[in-house]
Amino acid sequence: MSRPLTFPLRNGKWYVAQGGGGRLNHHATFPEQRGALDVIQIGPGGARARGTGLRRENESFLVYGQRLYAPCDGTVVSAADHLDDQEPGTVRYQPPYGNHVFIDTGAEIVKLAHLRRGTVAVRTGDRVHAGQLLGEVGNSGNSTEPHLHIHAERDGLGLDLQFTGVTGPLCRGRTVRT
Repeated sequence: MSRPLTFPLRNGKWYVAQGGGGRLNHHATFPEQRGALDVIQIGPGGARARGTGLRRENESFLVYGQRLYAPCDGTVVSAADHLDDQEPGTVRYQPPYGNHVFIDTGAEIVKLAHLRRGTVAVRTGDRVHAGQLLGEVGNSGNSTEPHLHIHAERDGLGLDLQFTGVTGPLCRGRTVRT
């Protein structure tokens, strides 16, 4: 990364469900996603709201509907907002990113994916600034349950993500508090 990003989720305890090296990150087999993270929210009972048990609705996941903010300044080079969220446990493989926002910083492309239908607040061509509301976390695209997918790439190669105020490696099992 040319400069650290701002963590795109606020006011919570965020768990890196996928991230890190090849054995810790299923994204690592795709060169452009080598440093990708899948982030969920956790609370006292794990990833789901208390009292929801094993229910398979998107709303039972704490991360679902959480506001997502731009991690950097740049220009939106792709945005989609028309795909339905799917039921957790089912996978619709195409399009892989589902509802998304891709931001060109001038040095890399930052991709945020699996957003909630009807919440994307920016359009292709918009100039965005770090901290600006982009939408909400959802469960669209190639996704088995609600989460935020984020990665950055330069010339088709994935980059290791760095966030302001977050030290140490970002790998599966890491918790970030904001």
